[in-house]
Amino acid sequence: MAQIVLSGDELIGILRANGLVPDQVTEIEVDGEEIRLKVKTPWPLIRSLKVGVHFAAFEDDHLVLQLATNRLIDTFEWLVDKMLESFPLAEYGSRWEYPKLYVNVNRLIREQVQGVCVVDMAFGDGKILITTTHPSWTATPEEETPSNVGEDTSCAPAL
Repeated sequence: MAQIVLSGDELIGILRANGLVPDQVTEIEVDGEEIRLKVKTPWPLIRSLKVGVHFAAFEDDHLVLQLATNRLIDTFEWLVDKMLESFPLAEYGSRWEYPKLYVNVNRLIREQVQGVCVVDMAFGDGKILITTTHPSWTATPEEETPSNVGEDTSCAPAL
């Protein structure tokens, strides 16, 4: 087990360097407990939308981010749903349930970082604390078969 402490800027840098920030996100910054995003939309009248999200929890391999809502966003919930249709959420085992975004962290990072599973995340004081462990099963390229490629493997600690 290991613990990694990163600043918001460090985490954003790592995500960008590994191509894990969707193209639709043009700006991203962490300010204390809030993550602020500027997201491109496919509509000519509203070219981009600024949104804030907060860390809500880490459960079942999912980082849970809650949209910082207000009356305008609540009124146009359908607009946020429509905007997120262009994100490949299901491709990464993630999902959107207004006002929460569930990001399957281990499935997202699996191709970039093998042999590590995130088992917990916490946000506080502008820092992100990530707790990791070695997964109970990690396929090498030689071990991958058509039946297990892309398989969502367990992140239970190795025995």
